[in-house]
Amino acid sequence: MPIRSNRFRLGILAGTVLAASAATHAHEMPQPPIEDRLSISAGFGLMSLHADDAYPIARLPGVLEAGSPRADERRDGLDYAEIALRARFSEQWRGMFKMAHHGGRDARNETEEAWLEGRAEPLHDHRLAVKGGRQLLPLGLLNPVHMHAWDFGIAPLALRGIINESWRADGLRADWTHPAGWSAGLGAWRNQGFPGADAGGFKLITGRVGWQSDSLRIEAGYANVNADGRALLTTGLAGHTHSVPSCTRIATDRVCFFGTARMAVLAARWQRPDSPWWVGAEWWAKREEGRLDSINGTPDYTGKLNGGWLDAGWRFAPGWEAIGRVERAVARHDLAGANAALVATQSGIADSHQPLRSLGAVLQWRPAGGHRLAAEWHRERTGPTSNEVWLLRYQFLFSQGLL
Repeated sequence: MPIRSNRFRLGILAGTVLAASAATHAHEMPQPPIEDRLSISAGFGLMSLHADDAYPIARLPGVLEAGSPRADERRDGLDYAEIALRARFSEQWRGMFKMAHHGGRDARNETEEAWLEGRAEPLHDHRLAVKGGRQLLPLGLLNPVHMHAWDFGIAPLALRGIINESWRADGLRADWTHPAGWSAGLGAWRNQGFPGADAGGFKLITGRVGWQSDSLRIEAGYANVNADGRALLTTGLAGHTHSVPSCTRIATDRVCFFGTARMAVLAARWQRPDSPWWVGAEWWAKREEGRLDSINGTPDYTGKLNGGWLDAGWRFAPGWEAIGRVERAVARHDLAGANAALVATQSGIADSHQPLRSLGAVLQWRPAGGHRLAAEWHRERTGPTSNEVWLLRYQFLFSQGLL
């Protein structure tokens, strides 16, 4: 049954009501003035997550995931606390370093971003940017946005199944922007997490192309990653993590994937400059080819996962916004070899014909700069039954120039 904590909810509401300033855009957090050569930002998030059944589901039915089954994350308390330093060394060079502490059952500290970016204009109004270090991968429109700034606090099902909700890596990317609105980019990365594996070298390649006008933004992306040695643990529970276990040994509690994962993404967002309405959508597809290595056998494996979501938003008053979301994802698998059916059952992909579906809605209020209160509801159908999920969040972010 859901855990209840009225005092926690009232505390969040009271803290938000005390704020006083102007509201900000749905994806915008307060940024230091551009003239600051050095600035600091810090923030935190509180959460209250409740659901009829354990949430998130330990394994997405019919989806080949990695790591341990997900633990139940229903709770009240600290979601995260973060601190970041931004530096502007010159008009061409900028850098950022960001660390965060995540609360919950598996509380952990992470270096979320650490990068240096150089910009140039090789031609009139043509901009070139080169960025190196730890950063979010430029795939689609949602993944490049930090999860703390998402409109919804719960990730789409397609993103969980394809990239474990969000994807960042250490690497180098180059992006070119044309004055007519076109842009394109390439990246090479040392990947350490799902859907790849913790392997040395630049074994992840990404590419993207996009176009933007005053009202429409379109983005297409592609990624190819070596996933040799990606382990799926069939026992134990763990919270949300981007690392994957080792496949240095094959044991009764794990299945290892050796092969390649390829992903494609299409995304679009439309909003007229003078309209309170907007619509956005993303579609992701992943194809994996290789073999599954288990104590029961080593069959050849081909897997596909296609899914996406459609969002519609309405800013009906200053600082207020309501957003609806509909999602769908479908997985398909083909195993050939000795004990293929047994390995499929061990991996949790024997029954993958049922699509994964979800409906969601969020109401968010920004009463002051740096403050956000959001209440969201989801009904996920990831098996024979559905699960209703409620999430209440309060977030605060503060920025200050130092130099």
